[in-house]
Amino acid sequence: MKFWEENGKIKIAAPAKINLFLEILGKRQDGYHEIETVMQEVSLFDYIYMENYDKNVVFTCSNPKLSAGEDNLVVKAVRLLQNESKTYRGVKIHLDKRIPIGAGLGGGSSDAVATLVGLNKLWRIGYDEKQLMSLAGKLGSDTPFFVVGNTAICKGRGEIVTPYPINVSYNYIIIYPRFEVNTAMVYKNFKNSLTKNLKDVNFFMREFISGNPNKLGAFLHNRLEDVVFKLYPDLEKIKKALSKFNFCGVLLSGSGSALYGLCKEEMDLKEIELKIKMLNIGDVFVVTNDF
Repeated sequence: MKFWEENGKIKIAAPAKINLFLEILGKRQDGYHEIETVMQEVSLFDYIYMENYDKNVVFTCSNPKLSAGEDNLVVKAVRLLQNESKTYRGVKIHLDKRIPIGAGLGGGSSDAVATLVGLNKLWRIGYDEKQLMSLAGKLGSDTPFFVVGNTAICKGRGEIVTPYPINVSYNYIIIYPRFEVNTAMVYKNFKNSLTKNLKDVNFFMREFISGNPNKLGAFLHNRLEDVVFKLYPDLEKIKKALSKFNFCGVLLSGSGSALYGLCKEEMDLKEIELKIKMLNIGDVFVVTNDF
């Protein structure tokens, strides 16, 4: 995450993520699903502004759809850090929300981690990465990933994170269809019988580190796609429309609703972006993992 600090105020860029590989290994005893996924941060950001503020917590957000109350993940992150560190100072936070909501892009989780990391600096608490990851795990399944960032293999329910930093640039075009997907409903409708013929993440990683998007496109995988497309058939129609463009591969991110196309070359981006915008099938974002 990128930081800017000036005159006691902090600005943080909280990145979105995409899932390049997502396999469901089975159902756990705690009710969650055991997953194996490759997450990658991309250059689509929410921006968080924070400064010390008396003894109160004041939170505002640019998106009126989001609650600004105690149920917001940013506020939950503040309360968690206060309680765990016994630091009961006040803070004023504004969230400039740009990552689509309910899109499988991890915006809420990223915002929560940005809040933890920012307050750790603002309040000079001194927590290290391991401590921050432990806290992040209490806020959500994919939240610990954003403490590490870059690219990582995540297992368990998403909280077991193995960093896999790479020096390879990939370019993507994300399409958000302007509606949300209910993640809980997706997992509820997932049938364990679908966990047969599991894909091996190691095969994916071999192609991933090669840096060849043409080869990687064939290995993009999301076990949840079929379930999501049955629940939201319009998403399958959008994927078919995107498949007509010169992408190496098109995939749903997480449980959706955002889809993304992996581009062959950077020079293709502008032309494809314009053509997709002409279809008016959703909001379009050109992103890269190299930022």
